[in-house]
Amino acid sequence: MDCPVLIQKILLKAPLRRGGREWRSLNPVIGEHTPAGAHGNAGGQIPFFMYLCFMNLNIFLADKIGSKADSTGRLSRTGTVISVVSVSLSIAVIIVATAVSNGFRSEIGGKARGFSGDIVLASPGEDIVGESGPVRISYKERIRELPFVERVEGVSYRHGILKTPDEIGGVLFKGVDSTCSLDFYARYLDEGRLPEFTGNKISNEIMISRRLADMLNYKVGDKVDAYFVGEQVRVRRFNLVGIFGAQLEQLDKYLAVADIRHIARLNGWDDGVSGYELYLASGASRQDMEAIDDVIYSNSTEGDSPVAATSMQEKYYVLFDWLRLLDVNVFILLALMISVAGFNMVSGLLIMLFERISQIGLLKAMGMTNMAVSRIFLTKSAMVVLRGMLWGNAAALLLCLLQKYFGIITLNPDNYFVSAVPVDFSLISILGMNLVAFVAIMLIMLLPCMFISRISPAATMRVK
Repeated sequence: MDCPVLIQKILLKAPLRRGGREWRSLNPVIGEHTPAGAHGNAGGQIPFFMYLCFMNLNIFLADKIGSKADSTGRLSRTGTVISVVSVSLSIAVIIVATAVSNGFRSEIGGKARGFSGDIVLASPGEDIVGESGPVRISYKERIRELPFVERVEGVSYRHGILKTPDEIGGVLFKGVDSTCSLDFYARYLDEGRLPEFTGNKISNEIMISRRLADMLNYKVGDKVDAYFVGEQVRVRRFNLVGIFGAQLEQLDKYLAVADIRHIARLNGWDDGVSGYELYLASGASRQDMEAIDDVIYSNSTEGDSPVAATSMQEKYYVLFDWLRLLDVNVFILLALMISVAGFNMVSGLLIMLFERISQIGLLKAMGMTNMAVSRIFLTKSAMVVLRGMLWGNAAALLLCLLQKYFGIITLNPDNYFVSAVPVDFSLISILGMNLVAFVAIMLIMLLPCMFISRISPAATMRVK
């Protein structure tokens, strides 16, 4: 007969009488009969043991271990507190570290995408910022019609020199037209406004990066003299109307945004652009990149310029290699934190087992198998882990929200490309991390449970 069924049958029998007193319940933790009403049921009424009969026995016994009513569990209560704190800290560190890693990936990836799109179409073997010649394609609309392509923007580039009475510096002009979206620059606009490139007349308005403006001491409203070196030196005067600060040194340190018609004239092009920047919908995959290659291959004609598609990850490989290294560090930290929490839990469980050797022997003498006894202590471990996870999740979410909305922890943008530690998290990812950590810790908890199989009821029952 299964032990839980046996205990339920004992509890459902008629009241035991001993010394003129009624005994209605059996305390399965200490293995002794207790008088009716000892658990708060005055007069030996049925509700307590009826509740016990229908309650899962593992949960009931696990809940009694280390409780205030358990006089034998003083040391294990201390171990439980330490285990809860260890799990809480480990889960909080895991969530915060993952949120920071995702934040860097989202922030830096979003900035790289804003500067040059998800995919760049340019001459094979040439960077889009080069001046090898104009790119002309007749199948731009075919690419635009792909379901995962949000927009296709033609851009032109030209290197130049900016000179002030006291300073001189190189600059990379990016030419865009009125159809190009400037939402990215609007997001990081520090001063002034966005330039306007509408109308039939070529606009002299430009916008430059904060780094370039600080280096050359430019202010909004200044006249900017730019020199372009070629067969002959040409000079253009622009009106500085805006300054943006994306804080991505590799991309925006020398960047200026100007009218594409200015750049085409400086390059000596009647038509054509330096290349095309493709912005894809979120969730685009490598198969989508292959679909773009198929469109290029199947629609190219003799009149089209040869082009090659380069992804954002390939173009800015240094940035994304740094992000991948950060992911490796987070993975190592995650493994370490789970190991620390797991082995602290093992220590706590071993303390519980050593304190209750005689009780384990009693349960096994009553007919419980090693597996059934192990389930009791695994259930207790699960309760401790879940309690620690609850506190850890609360602390981690509080820290992430404070950092996200107030930017408490700041960084040097010259080294980290952001001015404050970025965080990015979702409830689904947090639930996934909790599930992985819970399963991993509970698997570690199987190790001390093997100790139960070595406990002999005959030996432990003689211990007073």
